[in-house]
Amino acid sequence: MRRVAIAVGVILLAGLLAPAARAAEPVKIGVVDLQRCLNESRMGKKYKAEFTAEADRRKAELEKEEADLKALREEIEKQGLVLSETARAEKEREYKERLAGFKAKFQESQQALQRKDQELTRRILRDLQKVVQKLGETEGYTLILERQEGGVLFMPKAIDITDEVIRRYDEGLPAD
Repeated sequence: MRRVAIAVGVILLAGLLAPAARAAEPVKIGVVDLQRCLNESRMGKKYKAEFTAEADRRKAELEKEEADLKALREEIEKQGLVLSETARAEKEREYKERLAGFKAKFQESQQALQRKDQELTRRILRDLQKVVQKLGETEGYTLILERQEGGVLFMPKAIDITDEVIRRYDEGLPAD
C-alpha cells in the first residue's frame, strides 16, 4: 500500500513538474505574410503573368465582340427609317441574340478567371504551407502566425520570416 502511495506521489510530482520544464523552453514565434509570398515568389510571379495574359486575351476577345455589337446597333439606328418593318425586326432580333450571347460569354469569362485565380493561389498556398511547416520544425519555432489572417497588428521585424519562406520556396522549385 505504501509503495502504491509513493508511486502515485511520484507520478503526481512528475505531472506537476512537466509543465514547468516545458515552460523553461524558449518560445520562438515567427510571422509570415503569405500574400507577400504569393506576390514575390518565382512561382507567384509566373502564375500572375499567366493569369494576366489569360485575362488580357479574354478582354481583347470581349472588346472585339462589344465593338461588333456597337457597330450593329449603329447600323440598325442608321438604317432604321430605310429598312422595312420585317427587316428591322430581324436586325433587332439578331442584335438581342448577340447581346445575350455577349453577356453570357462575359459572365462565363469572369467566372473562369476567378476559378483559375483560386486554383493557382490554392496550389501556391499548399506548397507554401509545406515550406512553413518544414521551416518551423527545422528551426524550432513554437508558433508561426500568418500576418494578414492571424490578426497581427504589430510585430518586431526580427520575427518576420517571410523573406526566408520565399527563399526556401524558390529554392525548392525547379529552375525555369
